[in-house]
Amino acid sequence: MAETATLYLLRHGEIDRPPVASFDDAVLTERGRAQIHALALRWSLPLPDVVYCSPLPRAVETASVVAVVFRRPMQTVHGLAEWAATEQDVPQEVYRDLERRCWADFDFQNDDGESLRHATDRIVEHLTAIAKRHPRRSVMVSGHAILFALFVALVRGERATEASKDRIGFGHWAVLEYAGTFRFVRDFAP
Repeated sequence: MAETATLYLLRHGEIDRPPVASFDDAVLTERGRAQIHALALRWSLPLPDVVYCSPLPRAVETASVVAVVFRRPMQTVHGLAEWAATEQDVPQEVYRDLERRCWADFDFQNDDGESLRHATDRIVEHLTAIAKRHPRRSVMVSGHAILFALFVALVRGERATEASKDRIGFGHWAVLEYAGTFRFVRDFAP
């Protein structure tokens, strides 16, 4: 029987959405930093051994805040970077239309050739690898709504949707256990 690892999935804190779609450089707002700091201060579950994060600044900043409060190391994993419908600087309304097209067709590929189906495989691969490295331990993963929505839907045997992505708010978190397969302990909530 596989040993159980616990993953805390934490969506980054609040950011300001810029007028163009390419917002890889977006950072937390003051409210977003306060939101994550408050969450870390009131954390009542066992502390994670390590805090993993996407390489995007908003996830790194989120992970940095909790890592400092928890006094835990932090590690960046490039495979946790958010999926985007395009990397081009297009107005938000153009981006949203393109993203809706992707939600309708999971095989539609973005500029980098990655579809939502590919992104699902990527997040499952990386979260599984993280869980396998930490049997009988807990870890935190600071990441993004699209990838988390794709992962959640797969674990539940559902199809991810734009609405399921939108339900994962800034600073929301979930708890999963991994013992060969993933199981939800706590769904995403503030």
